[in-house]
Amino acid sequence: MTTSINPTQNLAPIYVTEADFEILSNLAEATAHRSPGGRVLAEEMARARIVEPGEAPRPFARIGSTVEYEDLTSGQIRQVRLTLPRDASIDDHRISVVTPVGAALIGMMAGESFQWTDPEGRARGVRVLDLQA
Repeated sequence: MTTSINPTQNLAPIYVTEADFEILSNLAEATAHRSPGGRVLAEEMARARIVEPGEAPRPFARIGSTVEYEDLTSGQIRQVRLTLPRDASIDDHRISVVTPVGAALIGMMAGESFQWTDPEGRARGVRVLDLQA
């Protein structure tokens, strides 16, 4: 079974810097065949708009950003820092950009939502409440 983006949602554009795009694309390519988060990241990088810092209309979630989000499935609100896989630590609220949630958050702006279906067929989603880019 595969992870898929909800095809009925109107996807807001996501933004990445050129430096982050290169890193994230390489991670997506390396993990897409074996990880649900890698598949989400690969799909997101395929539609990403590459910008220089400050070119996007508002701040967006990047590697190193602190993001407060609502889990649309559970209603829980969490605050995490987006990191590379080697720097991830659940205990320290640092999540990897190749986890499904981390991949979903990358490139998003405050107020935006993203939904996907996990490999077990469950609907998942996040809404960005606040971020520090």
